[in-house]
Amino acid sequence: MSMAAGKSRRVEHSARLVEPDELSDPAFDELLNYWEARRRGRNIPARADIDPIHFPRLLPRVFMVRVDRAPLSFVYSLAGGENVEAHGRNFTGMDVRELDGWWPGYGSSLHEFYSLVVHGGVPLAASGTMSFVDREFRAFEALYLPLAAQDGDIGHIMGVALYGSVEAVA
Repeated sequence: MSMAAGKSRRVEHSARLVEPDELSDPAFDELLNYWEARRRGRNIPARADIDPIHFPRLLPRVFMVRVDRAPLSFVYSLAGGENVEAHGRNFTGMDVRELDGWWPGYGSSLHEFYSLVVHGGVPLAASGTMSFVDREFRAFEALYLPLAAQDGDIGHIMGVALYGSVEAVA
């Protein structure tokens, strides 16, 4: 699926897909460039090609989602400290749809969004507000990067998110 075709789809009720180059923080460009370099001529890099030693300052913002198949599901395998702080919960080990228990529709929307990443096989970005979480911040930007498993299928999605006030992220 092309990015243009997906632009009208909602990530959740107050978020939208954006082009990765529309994200405001240079850290997003750095991580995307790192991801691109690790592709080495392939469609996507392998999970084994990613070494956090190359982006240590981003680690508090990073999260990893394991992709399981039959049926398609997404389980958080890592949640950086800023993600935990932003949501008020550590999702490590949880299926994304379990988030519906705290915020109805949020986990289902994320499941649909992560499905777009898996089926498209390309980096996607999102921007929006998260007022439903009822925390100090009200806005976020995030980049989602597919990573291949040993069999070549997408086995993980690595994301990095920036949270802040609407004014700071807008």
